Amino acid sequence: MIMSNSIKMGTEVKKVAFVDGNRAINENNIKKHVVSLEKFGRNLVRLLYVDAKDVEGYAIHDAATDEIVEKENYDNYIVVLDGQHRFKAAMILAADDTKDFTLDNLRWDKVELEGHSFQEVLIEVNTRTQPWKGSDYISGCVLNDPKNEVALFAKEVTSYGASAKTVNKYLFFEDKFSWSSAMKDSKVLEKAKLQRAQKIWEVVKTYPIGIIKKSLLIDYIISEGGNKHWEGELKNVADLPMDMRHTLEKIRGAETQKQALKKMLS
Repeated sequence: MIMSNSIKMGTEVKKVAFVDGNRAINENNIKKHVVSLEKFGRNLVRLLYVDAKDVEGYAIHDAATDEIVEKENYDNYIVVLDGQHRFKAAMILAADDTKDFTLDNLRWDKVELEGHSFQEVLIEVNTRTQPWKGSDYISGCVLNDPKNEVALFAKEVTSYGASAKTVNKYLFFEDKFSWSSAMKDSKVLEKAKLQRAQKIWEVVKTYPIGIIKKSLLIDYIISEGGNKHWEGELKNVADLPMDMRHTLEKIRGAETQKQALKKMLS
């Protein structure tokens, strides 16, 4: 399936790009939009965009190839402010020869910056069109400060399907932390125990995906090891045989799974 991302904008043909660090793509959300687009033949809610030349300080990726767009090619692109999932769904439909759908079916509205920064407009559009959840604010922190190691760590963990509350447990050993506050003032991230979180995460990543995206292992390390003895419990988690890890993943029920883990590591 070859995907194109070229669309007609008046008399011009433009390609579409996404901003690096914008909301993470959710495959289930894309599937829902595919169904909607096929049913109605177009998007009922307009996609919002800006000209690529208005995007300053952020990398943009070609929506079809995911390759970084070089600055000299910005004149050939528009950048999606709101509607990444809808456009991904539209590309899937347009690439299917059995479907009567083209990218030109899509309806767009251009957003003028009018003296505001691109960052301000992007955050305002996203938080007003659909309320952000914790993982969206984490992406916003990366947008604000692309080199912030704490925010980048948090974004990696959420990319595996973990919630913002689970990220908080890695970084603070508790789930009470406001990522919306971190967007306003990144200095609050200095309280995070990043090195500890990274050591734990490197072990957790070796487990099956059904375990990785949950807080099961970090909950165990916090409850059994705490701030003083977490390294000892991390070693126990790291030493659990692979067959037992897969057995753990198959257990249904959070409390049952928690008790099984405790028994395996006792």
